[in-house]
Amino acid sequence: MRSMSVAAVVILMLAASSSATAQRGVSDEAIGRLVTQRLMDENITSVGVSVASGIVTLRGTVPTLWIKQRAIEEAGKVDDVISVFSQLTVRSGESDERIAAQVAQRLQRYVFYTIFDDANVEVDNGVVTLTGRVTMPYKADAFADLAAHVPGVQEVRNEVRTLPTSLFDDQLRYAVARQIYGDSLFSRYAIQANPPVHIIVERGNVTLTGAVFSEVERRKAEAIARGTFSVMSVTNKLRIERED
Repeated sequence: MRSMSVAAVVILMLAASSSATAQRGVSDEAIGRLVTQRLMDENITSVGVSVASGIVTLRGTVPTLWIKQRAIEEAGKVDDVISVFSQLTVRSGESDERIAAQVAQRLQRYVFYTIFDDANVEVDNGVVTLTGRVTMPYKADAFADLAAHVPGVQEVRNEVRTLPTSLFDDQLRYAVARQIYGDSLFSRYAIQANPPVHIIVERGNVTLTGAVFSEVERRKAEAIARGTFSVMSVTNKLRIERED
């Protein structure tokens, strides 16, 4: 009896959907043409479109997760579309290592990514997990969007956390940055577009992330941070990389 009642509900829902479409006077074929045209206008190709009772199904293989998301979003904007069901797949990437490198590169080049933000990238079977801390919430959203543009990314799990708003922390960030990059050992880094030492401050606690080229630099950066007035604690996560 239970399975029969469920089937009856499904039939009623489909019937209601068909009735609603009929009342609007818009055929599934017309909706399909409108969806296809909208996708083409957005330069989204290689996507198959079918429509049943106002429900759009998208099929095909696309190069990036961003295009997949965009196709679903644009299809849903068409008038008289009740819902969008996606059977789209994203083309596999070369390797997880390659994907991770490309995502990291995009994040580092993001214009609002500063020495006061931190981002980490892990990739497993094309699934990207983003972690770290940023000073503004829009940056975390931008990170996910940038990752979705990388070929081969199947999914983005965004675990980047926004640091709490604090005038005290803001002042401390700049104080530590001035002390580190004002030191002769780090002066060559200060003129770079993306300085390698990042200073993450939360409630007076400082975490140093990024990369330096020697253990001497690693220890000196920590000593400078510890010696900055009002710093409550310092966690040194700087890694050492070989200089090219």
